[in-house]
Amino acid sequence: MKKVPDVFHIGERAVQARADVPDTWLKQTESFVRTEMPQQHRDFFENLPMLFLALLDRTGRPWCVPAFGAPGFVVSPAPDRLELRGTPVLANELELERSTGASVGIVGIDLNNRRRNRMNGRVQHTSGGVMTIQVDQSFGNCPQYIQTRALSAAPDDPKRTSRRQANLRDPEVRRIIEASDTFFIASRAAGSLDGGSAGVDASHRGGRPGFLGINDDGTLSFPDFSGNRFFNTLGNIESDGRVSLFIPDFETGCAVLLTGRAAIDWDSARVASFESAERIVDVVPDEIWHATAAVPVIASAPEPWPGLDSTGTWTDARLAALKTDGYRRFEIAAKRKESDNITSFYLKPSDGGPIEPHVAGQFLPIRIRKDDDAILRSYTISQAPNGQEYRLSIKREPRGLASQILHDELDNGDIIEVGSPLGDFVLDDGTQPIVMLSGGVGITPMIAMLDAQVAAVQGGAPQREVYFIHATQNSATQAFTEELVALARQYDWLHLFIAYSAPLKGDKLGDTHDTEERLSMNVLAKLLPFGGFQFYLCGPEIFMRSLYCVFQTKVATDSRRSLPPIPRESCH
Repeated sequence: MKKVPDVFHIGERAVQARADVPDTWLKQTESFVRTEMPQQHRDFFENLPMLFLALLDRTGRPWCVPAFGAPGFVVSPAPDRLELRGTPVLANELELERSTGASVGIVGIDLNNRRRNRMNGRVQHTSGGVMTIQVDQSFGNCPQYIQTRALSAAPDDPKRTSRRQANLRDPEVRRIIEASDTFFIASRAAGSLDGGSAGVDASHRGGRPGFLGINDDGTLSFPDFSGNRFFNTLGNIESDGRVSLFIPDFETGCAVLLTGRAAIDWDSARVASFESAERIVDVVPDEIWHATAAVPVIASAPEPWPGLDSTGTWTDARLAALKTDGYRRFEIAAKRKESDNITSFYLKPSDGGPIEPHVAGQFLPIRIRKDDDAILRSYTISQAPNGQEYRLSIKREPRGLASQILHDELDNGDIIEVGSPLGDFVLDDGTQPIVMLSGGVGITPMIAMLDAQVAAVQGGAPQREVYFIHATQNSATQAFTEELVALARQYDWLHLFIAYSAPLKGDKLGDTHDTEERLSMNVLAKLLPFGGFQFYLCGPEIFMRSLYCVFQTKVATDSRRSLPPIPRESCH
């Protein structure tokens, strides 16, 4: 089998040089590109239910479109030929060239196992619904950044694909793009291509949902991660710049197709803002289409590529750009007194940017400027994520410098600096009943978790029994009273129990509180039915230690109870 001459064109070699790819490595890898398909590639293509093609329209613009059918709709009658039986999606509507000599780029992916192979060629002939492609270049790709999915079988009578012209302001287009963890890109090199395939390419891109970003100026951007260093796509962008993206929504079968011009941004500061990016690619769309029935519907949720945790999103990158030394300016939008010694502070970004997401139960580092000093503290976020603000419910400590400044000196409109939410004291995603045990200001992560549980149930999640048990001195020190009572009345799965250790004259047993003794195993045994529970414990250290030790002793000596030991969680 002979080796392809001039495997890489001038654009690819320019990008390889800019990326410092050693010549010795390139010489070794050139042997990976063949003029014929090995048997395993032929078998691979013949067993696929879907592949993606790069085809040119009558003006020379590349388009990336899928073709799919029952396995066997692609056939390899010889090592240097591939036959595609059926018309690629929207090929007629977009007037894509499939006549003799037309250039074709193909990428095939088995989404069940992350196998991926590429083939570039030219059309020998098209007749009777069969397009025969002469192989010019055949090579494999690694499984990086591919999310596995179980494709449903292509129907015998698939729905007809329809399309409508759209733009990036279209809500459905934005939804598909911003949720995408996978897209496919077609590109081409400059020049006439001489009827061959050199420089027409179809490729796959994968990342965390949000890795394909929509910019305020109507452009798109995506990171270029470490890959095989062939730089087929980037080499084409360097050479010509015309590209097409096919962005599928595997849940609905819809897709966004666009064609436009791309450019590579090598700026080190911008690249560094996107985790694991080595370059940034910007795309200016010329034409955008929303298509229905464009891909087979997926039967299972994706399993992300294991390395995705080390990559970023554009939301992450934009948030990082808003920070100085890891902190960002937030304004106190409102203050609300929750009890005699606890006040809630509602914080919103002063820069107008998005809020960094958190998980209910996490804490927020803050930095308060006082004269020439920077006072660092961390406080629990006391409400579930809402995308608009953080709520910190802070106890005024007699000797607490930060809490005194917050309570006594800062007011609406004042600025504090905020870091990224942290912490792993969060609800599990199981189905067991939940016991939230809190004392004093330890109620703050519990109220956030309860808030999140309410939102989950409202969103259709299964109900979990929640036993919300809180201990405090009296009604003057109890926070979130109205909120808790209202929720307990609304949801029958929420069981609220309040213990006062020093009730005031106006506190009424059975009304403002349920018991006047300290929480103990005897008290809890009256509240909790037999069975397994997930326990969450937060409060003053003496409160947590006493309950934790009591539970350990009781469970170890009383085999009639099935309560597990309380896990030793920390809270902030």
